[in-house]
Amino acid sequence: MLEAAVSLAVLATVGMALYSLYNTNLLALLRVQDSSRQVPVVRHAMEYLSTVNPAKQQDGDFEFNGFDVRWQATLVEPKRKGQNAFGLVGYYDIGLYEVRFEISEQARPGGRVRPVGNWSLRLVGYQDVRGPPPEVFAR
Repeated sequence: MLEAAVSLAVLATVGMALYSLYNTNLLALLRVQDSSRQVPVVRHAMEYLSTVNPAKQQDGDFEFNGFDVRWQATLVEPKRKGQNAFGLVGYYDIGLYEVRFEISEQARPGGRVRPVGNWSLRLVGYQDVRGPPPEVFAR
């Protein structure tokens, strides 16, 4: 009888350890799946935002693959006069902007919006303030 009780105690201990290991691995797998779904969204958001001129558009949002992306640009360095290839004052004023964006998963029916994370990148914004004289295009 004593041997049976000891063997049941050992079996229960081993079972609890295996269950804990299984549960930990399952949670890690779910985190990896979430990350693998988010990586393309973050890359797409960065590629999209690299096409935006933050001097003309300071904020916005878009949807991609079931995720909502909201972004906002703030001027980090003051605007300066740009230079052309000869080192002379160019047509554009340029400024350095920090673009912060937030990604959240779209709400499913009966669910709620789940934030994914916040990221930032720096972009150059430009504004045509000294364009070519009109007679250049009159030919």
